[in-house]
Amino acid sequence: MKSVVIVFAILATLLLTYGLSMLMTRKGRKKSVSVDDWEVGGRELPLYVVVGTQFATAMGGGILVGQVGNGFSNGYSVMLYGILCQLSFVILMFVAKWLREHKFATVPEILLHYSGPSKTVRILAGLMTIVVPFGWCCSNLTAFAKLYTTITGIPLNILICAMAVLCVFFVLPSGLKTVAWTDFVFGCLMFIIGTTIAIATARMAGGMSHVMRTVPQDIVQFPSSLFSVGLSTSILWIFSLTPGGLTNQMYYQRILACKETNKVIKSLAISAFCALLAYVWAIVVGLSVRSMNPGLEREMATGWLMNELPLWAVAVFSGLVVCTILSTISSGIQSVVVNLNRDIYRVLNPRVSEKSAVQINRVLSVIVLAAAALIAMYFPQVLNLLVLTYSYSAAGLVCPIFLSYMLRHKGIITKNGLIAGMILGVGVCAYSMHFKSVIPYVIWGCLASGVAMIVFSKLDKKNPAYLEEK
Repeated sequence: MKSVVIVFAILATLLLTYGLSMLMTRKGRKKSVSVDDWEVGGRELPLYVVVGTQFATAMGGGILVGQVGNGFSNGYSVMLYGILCQLSFVILMFVAKWLREHKFATVPEILLHYSGPSKTVRILAGLMTIVVPFGWCCSNLTAFAKLYTTITGIPLNILICAMAVLCVFFVLPSGLKTVAWTDFVFGCLMFIIGTTIAIATARMAGGMSHVMRTVPQDIVQFPSSLFSVGLSTSILWIFSLTPGGLTNQMYYQRILACKETNKVIKSLAISAFCALLAYVWAIVVGLSVRSMNPGLEREMATGWLMNELPLWAVAVFSGLVVCTILSTISSGIQSVVVNLNRDIYRVLNPRVSEKSAVQINRVLSVIVLAAAALIAMYFPQVLNLLVLTYSYSAAGLVCPIFLSYMLRHKGIITKNGLIAGMILGVGVCAYSMHFKSVIPYVIWGCLASGVAMIVFSKLDKKNPAYLEEK
């Protein structure tokens, strides 16, 4: 009976959200889909849609499985993770206007502003930009499977494949334009359903006052519990989550997709606040489950809860899970495909027509989802995968993007400096990770990237990277 209810709830949620998003997307739109629609939502999304898609994108399987599991094991350390992630939004407020003025569509185009025309810079940056959104796709496929395998008994790999197929239908029509409106609908449902589930879970556990008395006190004492995950992990988060978030192209695309420039900063501030609420939700749910069943494996906490909730709550929660995970995977796939097509394929084959470019985006969406499903089957740890992708993205891109920005009026950074910074940043990060450095590997990667940029730029004075702004 429970399985039937879950399937019905999932189908009802999919039909409702897909229908509403298609209706909103097509309203007032020309019949054909442009490349601009696919990549940056036609640069005409209203403020509430930008906030909704930023929130829905940020609250994915990482929250439902990884952060609920983190709250289950480490309590308030979830807030440290959340604050570090939302700092990316705060920092982006200071460069949002500059990004809008130059009408960038991808992270590689930001670097091209410093290097001038360079296929090497664009392709290399395109490959590195893919890391975070692709990691989000893989981890969210895993999260979905972990949630439903407990209830349905269906093997993880079958559930991963099923979710991958569903995601295709939310990306293919219009790329970001479809994804953004879908995310807005999802975001509204997430807020309503998430609040309902948090209240129901806390009541099942006997109320939050009882929960706080029955969980280990070291994970709920403020402020020490912010670091209850351990010193080394806390340092790794500090140096990977905020820098990694600053390289997350999904955030940039939504900055560029906002219809009105004067509302971009407001959209980032509201998005950061809404996303923090999602981490509070993870703490409430994680600690409540810990109070009821402390013997669980951490990332199975949400799956166990779904099996214990009353039937009506299971139906509602099933809708939340589908909304949350579909929105994040769809956003991640769309972002990856933009890089593969705009920054790699069309650089190597620049004569592609706009119509052909849209069709290539659709083909690439299917290929990328298939690849993400395969990786998800072999890397089942949600939170670990997210931190890993943030670390490598930060090591390869944070200095090329922001050190170049800070020195943009000095003419110091050159094309070869950017290339060296990206390659050595990732290389040193991988090397220190392999040899299990005491200092978190992302720190070594970022340091190597910054030093390499300066050194190689000094050796390469003939190719000034900064193009004088008019």
